Amino acid sequence: MRRLTLLLILVSLITINPRINGWNEASRMALTQSIVENGSFKIDRSVFVEGGDKVFIDGHFYSDKPPLPSLLAAMVYAPLNLLGFKLDFGWNLSYYLIILLTVKFFWIASVLAFHRAISFTSVNQNEIPQLVAIYAFASLSFTWSATFNNHSLAGSALMIALMFFLKSKESPNLMTLIWSGFFFGLAASMDIPVTIFLVGFSGLVIKRFGWSQMILVFAGAACVPLGIHALINYAIGGTLLPLQIVPEFFQFEGSTWTNNPELSGVSINSFIFTIKYGFLSLLGLKGFIWYHPILILLIPTAVNYLLKENPLKLELMVTLTGTLIIMLYYFLFSSNYGGWSYSIRWFVSFIPLLGFFVFMLAPSQGFKVNQRLVWGVSTLAILIALIGQINPWSNPTQHAIPLMANLKQLIGILF
Repeated sequence: MRRLTLLLILVSLITINPRINGWNEASRMALTQSIVENGSFKIDRSVFVEGGDKVFIDGHFYSDKPPLPSLLAAMVYAPLNLLGFKLDFGWNLSYYLIILLTVKFFWIASVLAFHRAISFTSVNQNEIPQLVAIYAFASLSFTWSATFNNHSLAGSALMIALMFFLKSKESPNLMTLIWSGFFFGLAASMDIPVTIFLVGFSGLVIKRFGWSQMILVFAGAACVPLGIHALINYAIGGTLLPLQIVPEFFQFEGSTWTNNPELSGVSINSFIFTIKYGFLSLLGLKGFIWYHPILILLIPTAVNYLLKENPLKLELMVTLTGTLIIMLYYFLFSSNYGGWSYSIRWFVSFIPLLGFFVFMLAPSQGFKVNQRLVWGVSTLAILIALIGQINPWSNPTQHAIPLMANLKQLIGILF
């Protein structure tokens, strides 16, 4: 475990993109900067206020993003600001350290949590190094750990939550359920749609323990980060609805989102558009499956796993159901394929859970595939993930295909 931790730290140090690449990052850092430098949620005085991802409420601008990720970043930025290291555009030391000590820290913790979680299963010990390598590096979770974003943070928190959940099955006690509930709630507060996993796993806690003290501590722990999110959200907008799905908050001069149908979560798509949009999200130019090729190889193993009696069958069913619900939500309520991003960034949050139950656990439980094929596809997935780290917020003006856009950007940097 010590060697694995050291390897993950070394990889983290050299796989960070420490510059503000677009509106999304700028909005989050605007809130971080305003909290630390001005003691306020208002971003009017931030150097990043000119970005388009913001809302206008009672004469002031605010970030439209969930506040918990920016609060984590503020904890890192506060001492850096005191030392004179200011956040700004371009390559920035403060931004580097914020990513390292938040997103990368959670990513490392999620890999270690995965390593611990598979010890609660019947996976052959000899397979563990291969499974950990695939989990850590052969997915878009690795790509998005290079930049500051809520999807990577939420996904890592879900894996940590699952580890504690499985630990509680091995030896039921209040503390493991408290930590599991807390991290499920933290994930939900950072990426609202993943609340579905909190609901699903709460149901499993009830199934195991009934309406007892166990579900109370699980739900109570989840309410801590969710409560912080709700209080800040209400203090800013006077509503418990996420700020980014309240259209009137985007009605201001110069707003890109005023009456813009691409504002996610506001209006529902037609049936025909939903089918087309869903297909292209999975298999189009930014298609999630192309950028996560290991899915093609390992999805059939999930079916095989479900057809048999297995100890984690219910957990797998909850994960697959939650994944499908999140995907359907975005197919119905979005239309811009995640904006400027390397593949569909909205799906990054559920990759760690899916990675545990589908990519990693199932292949070791009966449905065997050729190991050379596994390593070949895994190598391809690692290469795709690394190319994504050149710029997770791929610039479509470079090329419509994010992978090609990143390669063109790399060539421009090198030559």
